[in-house]
Amino acid sequence: MTKKSESCALLFSGGTDSTCAAAVMAENFGVLHLLTFYDLSNPSPSPTGNVEKLSNHFTDTKFVHEFICTDSLVKHLTFDKYLSYLTKFGFLALSNCLFSSMSWHIRTLVYCLENQIKTVADGLTREMLYLPGHMDLFISEIRDLYKSFGIQYENPVRDWDVPDEQSVYDRFIVDQHGFSFPSEEKEKIKKKSTGQYLFNLGIFPHPNIKGSIYDKKMQHDCYPFILYKIMIFWVYLQIFSMPRLEKNICDLTRKKIEDIKPILESFNLSRDQPNEQFNYIMRGAL
Repeated sequence: MTKKSESCALLFSGGTDSTCAAAVMAENFGVLHLLTFYDLSNPSPSPTGNVEKLSNHFTDTKFVHEFICTDSLVKHLTFDKYLSYLTKFGFLALSNCLFSSMSWHIRTLVYCLENQIKTVADGLTREMLYLPGHMDLFISEIRDLYKSFGIQYENPVRDWDVPDEQSVYDRFIVDQHGFSFPSEEKEKIKKKSTGQYLFNLGIFPHPNIKGSIYDKKMQHDCYPFILYKIMIFWVYLQIFSMPRLEKNICDLTRKKIEDIKPILESFNLSRDQPNEQFNYIMRGAL
């Protein structure tokens, strides 16, 4: 069991799943560093509201909320050795959402090295498994990356139940907050979902707020996956299988990690004086 005096870093959008993961990790950690990532071109709601709710509920845990820009790192992951990757991986090398997910984990790793944090967590569930950052093989590669730097990576809500898929029509039948009314039959089934967990704690006003107006206002959004979805569902999966997609995404992830790892290792050896290349890639400044 982790001691309450220790610290944990958590990738935090402020949405249902990451807020629930924060609540779970707050049970065992004295300090929780909530890391919200953004790019300069995407103005988005700040998830400070849910940080306040977590702080009010878990009074014996200190919550540190940090905003980290990943523009320069995403550009590096996207364009470094661009023609080589395009030749080997085809249009999967254009998967911006993969590089966004990688950038969040890489910057989290750097943050942990800077602050001597040995545990990282996120709110990944088994929804949207077509997204690179949600795939099992991707998670395995990222876990190995953290481990190579002495950091433990956890997915505390990975195998929890997920809400039933809802149609657009469902979201027209709403209460004043924009939550769809569950049927009486569904209300009888108590699932261990992230929304239900937060509802039971009294942090959320409804067991399923995903897709509601309330949801959109409370979390930092990131939608680079729209073009990716078109590319995958309209083209790739018309030719290849989902297992092949996951394997190819994993291979691409592994190669990108091989490229960035020496830069991370050089920083880890002399973190008090990071070199110019590191500063430019990670922070966009020389």
